[in-house]
Amino acid sequence: MRKKYRDLKRKGNVVVFPTTINRLLTEGMTLLKQERYEEARDGLYQVLTYEPEHPAALGAYSYCLYELGDYEEALEVCRELLKVGPIHYLETMELYISILMQVREFEEAERVIEALIDEKVLPEERLEQFQLLRDLNDRIASKSIERIDAEQYTPEVFLTLNPYEQERRVMELPPSSFKPLKNKLLALVEHPDIDLLAKTYILFIMQQEGIQARFQIHKFHYFGEFNILDLSDPQESPLVNEIKGIFAEELAKDPTRLEMANELFERHVYLFYPFLMDDYEPKEVAEAYLSYLDFLFTGETDQAGDADLQNLIIRAEMWFETRNG
Repeated sequence: MRKKYRDLKRKGNVVVFPTTINRLLTEGMTLLKQERYEEARDGLYQVLTYEPEHPAALGAYSYCLYELGDYEEALEVCRELLKVGPIHYLETMELYISILMQVREFEEAERVIEALIDEKVLPEERLEQFQLLRDLNDRIASKSIERIDAEQYTPEVFLTLNPYEQERRVMELPPSSFKPLKNKLLALVEHPDIDLLAKTYILFIMQQEGIQARFQIHKFHYFGEFNILDLSDPQESPLVNEIKGIFAEELAKDPTRLEMANELFERHVYLFYPFLMDDYEPKEVAEAYLSYLDFLFTGETDQAGDADLQNLIIRAEMWFETRNG
């Protein structure tokens, strides 16, 4: 089986003459010009086994993969090339955009094209070409959305699915479809019986897509009204990071229990989202989770903590157990 780019390793102390690399590169480029893409791909791979960051070889290798329909690996190689610094920048960006369109990452393709146009890095003779590429990307994205059956995202249909199927149905949607489906997805978020994690994923992606909308949501004892644009990534929340900092300090000598505390807490953060338990002090939350872990290990309950908070943690774990069957 042919190895992939991610499998490449440097040759350590093996000395390779520059003439060897140049010869392999020339042979690969010749095969590429002759449109013998499989042979060219394999020849260029040999160059990359010696120099995994060789810009010319990466560019040609990525193009071969694109022509052969191996879009996922072509995207990986092209992204690596952009990190290294391509020799032919505009040609590489055009290839990158084409690959993004093939793997249906239309939003990323749109962002790249807009950045190139806005930054005025395109010469006049290439500007129209990239504008046409943007229009093509928009048309393909629109057709992709048109193929989605919007009725499958109504509460009536969603409630016929089990929780995992609801979550998967949301995760399978291309992000570009969230704006056209905004009202239906918000109805799912606001419905009391839709899976809580499915709601979380809807809100995450809507926030990432910059969708303007207000919504109401109920999770456990929490109820609130939010603006999607005001939502934040819980990993960047000062409160969440402060609580995890307390875990790290208290369990510095017990890495196993520290890992368990972080995993338990993060699972609940995503379950409760967009609520972040900010009705409690960080130390209070951290102590409740540490107390719950002590209970799991010893079977003894600490009566000193906030009973409502400890009950919330237990209810969250029971929710996962019920969902997992």
